[in-house]
Amino acid sequence: MEQIFIKNFAEKLIKNGFDIIKPYNNYHANNDFFMFFKTIGSNGYIILPILCHNKNYIPINQNIENDLEKFRNSNHLSKIFLIQILISEIFTEDDICFLENEFVLNNKITKIIWGIDTKNKIFLINKSQPNKFLNIEKYLQECFSTNTQEKSINNLFEDYKSINSLIKSENIYITLSLIFINLIVYYIISLGINDINIAIIKYGISPYLIRQGEFYRLITFMFLHSGISHLISNSLSLYIFGTRIEKFLGKKAFILIYILGGIASGIFSFLFTKSYSIGASGAIFSLEGSILYFTIKEKRKLDGLDFYTMSIFSIVGIAMGFMDNTIDNAGHIGGFLIGIIICYIYY
Repeated sequence: MEQIFIKNFAEKLIKNGFDIIKPYNNYHANNDFFMFFKTIGSNGYIILPILCHNKNYIPINQNIENDLEKFRNSNHLSKIFLIQILISEIFTEDDICFLENEFVLNNKITKIIWGIDTKNKIFLINKSQPNKFLNIEKYLQECFSTNTQEKSINNLFEDYKSINSLIKSENIYITLSLIFINLIVYYIISLGINDINIAIIKYGISPYLIRQGEFYRLITFMFLHSGISHLISNSLSLYIFGTRIEKFLGKKAFILIYILGGIASGIFSFLFTKSYSIGASGAIFSLEGSILYFTIKEKRKLDGLDFYTMSIFSIVGIAMGFMDNTIDNAGHIGGFLIGIIICYIYY
């Protein structure tokens, strides 16, 4: 029963944004034994599930304290919360000496210790300890009624490593370069009065002029912005979505999705709108569509963005386009759909 419980708990932690950092072999000889780590702001949170097997709790020793301090320093954290979850089918009075542990908040490493009696489905917590923390109590409660988890924790660890194996790029230079190019283009255009209007006429999407053969506009319009708010909004969106595509699908895929998505956005604008159109929004919606497909395919978060978050981003973005007639929503939809298609083919 304890094994099933800890496997289900491990899966819930992984699905809720915790990383498996390494087997904690210094603490326990069991190879099916892992720590789970998450950062929020400058604080780090380590979840340490421990199968007690009806044996007395073994306290954290000085060597492990030193390891945690090195881990805190190497990750530039101001504080680490170590949440130890002691799991046993049943605890006897001799097994619950951990309840004497006091909760001290001021240390750089703050230890929280909970006991889980899986047979009686109860928590054992010292009255000085917090009984709610990071929704962990909710995950534990759900594990009492969760169906049997067939995967071992080692299998979950391999699954976790597989998402990291998808990382194709350790840097985000292409995304940053595109943001820089957009800034430079806007700066050059804004040097003169009314230059943005001239630039729109010369380089923006124009259904009439594209029919006359000026197809270069399907590229140039992506680097034009109507104002500083338009530029900042697109730059932030490009950073949020572009960095993830560049890291997890690689630079070639990122360029392919961005450029083809942008061109598709221009084509949809050409087909379904009558006015001039500019901006990188369509290409950015292409990135959004790609991430949405990616999260569906992997069934997990992509650097914090999951399927539900991306769905909300996409629905709200497109809905706003229908409510504002100054927004080229046809371009947004075109870019979004092509992003999904390209990611599907590329995958």
